[in-house]
Amino acid sequence: MKIHTLDYSCILDTSVNDVCQFHTDTRNLPRITPPWINVTIESIDEPFIEKSRVSLIIKRFGIPTRWVMEIETLQCPYIITDKMISGPFSLFRHQRVFTPLSDSQTQMDEKITIKLPFGWLGNMFFPFVQSDMDKMFAYRHQATQDYFLRNSQYVDGKGN
Repeated sequence: MKIHTLDYSCILDTSVNDVCQFHTDTRNLPRITPPWINVTIESIDEPFIEKSRVSLIIKRFGIPTRWVMEIETLQCPYIITDKMISGPFSLFRHQRVFTPLSDSQTQMDEKITIKLPFGWLGNMFFPFVQSDMDKMFAYRHQATQDYFLRNSQYVDGKGN
């Protein structure tokens, strides 16, 4: 089976610490989820550390699927990686790398590694999956940037 990698990147107008904190707070997942995807958080292991698990119900095209994700790497403020323990893909890993560009600007690079189910038949659907992921991550990046722009007076704790 073929393993596919998708890379996404954006610049966020906030500190690397704020970006990492935002992405470790699962309450922010619905904020950055596109409206055409329905995500319900079923359960979260607390405290949120490496090996913590998050159980999600993700509804797409009217079909709910259960995803169980595990935090594989949590090295805030620079790296978060989660991997799918169970769900619709044979393999799904999501790595976020946060690079400070200045005290108030961070580059976020995301790498999605996926293996589709059903062998060669599943691979025929990769262009659709890639297009869907491209739209989803464009939305997520814009929503994340909008969040920091709206909340900038609270983010740095200085009222700036």
